[in-house]
Amino acid sequence: MPIVSYGDLASTFQTRHLTAQIKQDMTRLGLELSTGRKAELATQVSGDFGTVAGVEHSLKLQSAYAQSIAEATTVLDGTQTVLGAVQNQAEAVSGDLILAVSSRNSGLLHATAVDARERMASVISNLNTSLGGRALFAGAASDGPALAGADAILSEVMTAIAGETTAAGVSDRIDDWFTAPGDGFDSMAYQGADKDLGPFRLRVGETASQPLRADNTEIRDLLAALAKSAVLAEGALAGDLDAQRALANRSSGNLLDAIDGLTSARADIGRIEARIEAAAASNAAEKTALELSYNRLTAADPYETATALQALYDQMESLYTVTARLSSLNFTDYMR
Repeated sequence: MPIVSYGDLASTFQTRHLTAQIKQDMTRLGLELSTGRKAELATQVSGDFGTVAGVEHSLKLQSAYAQSIAEATTVLDGTQTVLGAVQNQAEAVSGDLILAVSSRNSGLLHATAVDARERMASVISNLNTSLGGRALFAGAASDGPALAGADAILSEVMTAIAGETTAAGVSDRIDDWFTAPGDGFDSMAYQGADKDLGPFRLRVGETASQPLRADNTEIRDLLAALAKSAVLAEGALAGDLDAQRALANRSSGNLLDAIDGLTSARADIGRIEARIEAAAASNAAEKTALELSYNRLTAADPYETATALQALYDQMESLYTVTARLSSLNFTDYMR
């Protein structure tokens, strides 16, 4: 039987080729073991990248939805916090007014009116809250405050009620100033947009937005009710205790009604928050399913990779051993 042998130069080239191939395979398997992904994805998917690309696109969409949901959650949570603070202020003023009216004490009534004026300023400041440079209650005009300052608003209200000498007249004029289309609140107090803040995308075909602006009826009614007691601290109906008590009584009753409206608005926002949470849970489940699919398409089995890497390591050692022995041969050893 003839024996095929290689010359020294051919053997050298063959050894180098085998060494290079083994090193290349070891590098590839080492990369797969460290990243957990197939280095040669084309072989894994038989050249069809359509499915992989589709899954990757869906995962990117999920990341975008997650960011949008995070922003929506921040805005809605901030809105609820502000409205909670506003409601607490209104409840405090209403309770104090009831006590002041029933006491028939002019000093207590004036002190309560001063407190109402300060609390109205606090409410307006809360309604001008911004999160991340985005005003919560200014609608689409989120780069500026929703309302003018409390001092400026009260000054305009005092001008509007000048000449009114009865509690009913002052109350009706304040209601008109805050609620009548085109009156003082529209032309001077509200500085936001007439459109809601842009919607946040939750998932395919579903969006959510913060629907409450500072010019909504619930906020207008609340501010009007507060103003009816705040103007007493500015000198409205001065010298007529009965008229002042009557106006304070109207303010207290209007505040209770406004608080009910505010509670309803907060409940509506709560339902939006519930939708956002449901969308987040649905997206999380979909993302998990997509990641599992992506792993099935691209993941390298760590056990199989480690086994193949060890086999190549053994093969490399054998090659080095054989090469070392061949390189140490001499004519005397060969003749033996």
